[in-house]
Amino acid sequence: MNVCLKIDDALKERQRLWRYMDLAKWISLLETKAIWLARADTFKDRHEGRFPDEMRALMEKAYKSFPDDDPSPVKDAADFQDYLLKNTFVSCWHKNIDENMVMWEIYGRDTNAIAVQTTVGRINESIDSSRLSGHSLLLKPVVYEKSEDVQEVLLYEECFFRKRPHFAFEEEVRISLDTYSPANPTKKTPYGYSLPAVINVLIECIYVHPDSSEWFVDVVNAIAKHYAVHVEVKRGSFGNK
Repeated sequence: MNVCLKIDDALKERQRLWRYMDLAKWISLLETKAIWLARADTFKDRHEGRFPDEMRALMEKAYKSFPDDDPSPVKDAADFQDYLLKNTFVSCWHKNIDENMVMWEIYGRDTNAIAVQTTVGRINESIDSSRLSGHSLLLKPVVYEKSEDVQEVLLYEECFFRKRPHFAFEEEVRISLDTYSPANPTKKTPYGYSLPAVINVLIECIYVHPDSSEWFVDVVNAIAKHYAVHVEVKRGSFGNK
């Protein structure tokens, strides 16, 4: 079924969100006019979307009680986890009023990097999810806590909004598409989905790495002009220049 974006109540319309990326990913955003939702098992973090300990134990117990002739292709909790990883597609954003030097260093990779600044309201206004189908499309903040500290049984899509506490500096907000179908589960899914967006609505401002060279600033301005992106290009404010 088609999905509509559901925004978590904790997020206000004017909340600023940031996406730090290299030049290639920025050009891809402009060329495709879409936000890329990457399949969760393509992320480097092997803990991505993992069930909390207590929840996993309850699920293992439940699967062991199923009859041998159960028709479901899902074998156990670990197998269910794999189905979810291959049916959850995510775009990660940073929540902050201003730019963040730590995020520049980690996700900008080098001085030839871009930060796209938007807001919750702009994301909601700019995207078109009519071509996507699935169980849910969510925009909400990540909760940072240890697996063993999660006492309640979560809705399975909520597991992709939980990360270990040492990632708390990321202040992450995610767009997450869930395509898992209990009636017809499959692992044959694409590596990601494009979420169409009106670029001049989505982007409020473009920043270049604070220590980038002048030629790089000129290149970014030229690319923005080529793609008719009518927003200001600024140099970040944390650099040495």
